[in-house]
Amino acid sequence: MDVSSLSLDKEDLHRFCDILQERADSAAEIEVGLLQQAEKNDEQFEANKKTLRNSFQLKITISGKDGEELWGSIEDIFESPNFPEQVKSFYMDSESTLRNVYDIYPHNSFIIFLDFNKPKIFDLSLMPSHETPNESNIEVKGYDATWVNGVFSEIKKFIEDRSSTLSFVHRHSVYDILLWVLGFPLSFWVCYKFSVIIENAFGGNNAFVTNALYLYVFLTTLFIFRILFHYLRWLCPLVEYQSKVNRMLAHRAIFLALSIGLAGKFLYDLAKLLFKT
Repeated sequence: MDVSSLSLDKEDLHRFCDILQERADSAAEIEVGLLQQAEKNDEQFEANKKTLRNSFQLKITISGKDGEELWGSIEDIFESPNFPEQVKSFYMDSESTLRNVYDIYPHNSFIIFLDFNKPKIFDLSLMPSHETPNESNIEVKGYDATWVNGVFSEIKKFIEDRSSTLSFVHRHSVYDILLWVLGFPLSFWVCYKFSVIIENAFGGNNAFVTNALYLYVFLTTLFIFRILFHYLRWLCPLVEYQSKVNRMLAHRAIFLALSIGLAGKFLYDLAKLLFKT
């Protein structure tokens, strides 16, 4: 399952891990129920069951923006003084201990990867018409349909209750719609605002230069509109980790104020043109 919208902080992430640990414990009990004693005595059999249960104690990997990386149990990671302020990624594999230490593949397991990276504002190789690339993924697999469906439903509900802001701007073709609704009208408006300067400077002397300047202003405005769209995606990431000092709130407030001011000026000039007597 791809993660299409998620915003959480350290407390939410900790809660998410606790939920997953509960599901892993239930998977451990299913595995213990399938364990056969064979020729082992009771003491050995109980020791094997204890080892099996302990192997379902989840280990997580947290990577920070500055290159920090922590690996360990849930409590060790979240109580660590080195827990990164800006989390870059989160990884959890419920079968990693059994697979890597005992070469055992459990009947039911899950893998969680959350990618908190933001799209770069000035990376023009990213096509704004395409979906924002994000590697976040959730995989739940197993032979017990009840367990698999229960885990999947619980994870899905947790994510849906914590949707990120304006996640729709990361969808395919949203930029194309905004370009026609906002981008082109704004570009024509900016050309109109510069028309007095252009006409006074070159209007009666050189039609080629005048037309070239209008085209340049039009294309420059479209380029700025594209950068602002990238900036909006950066402001409101698809999968967001909220640190204690959330500077994004200030950025969003400034962006909102500028957008309202620009929209107000545009609508005012449009009204003057439409109702001009």
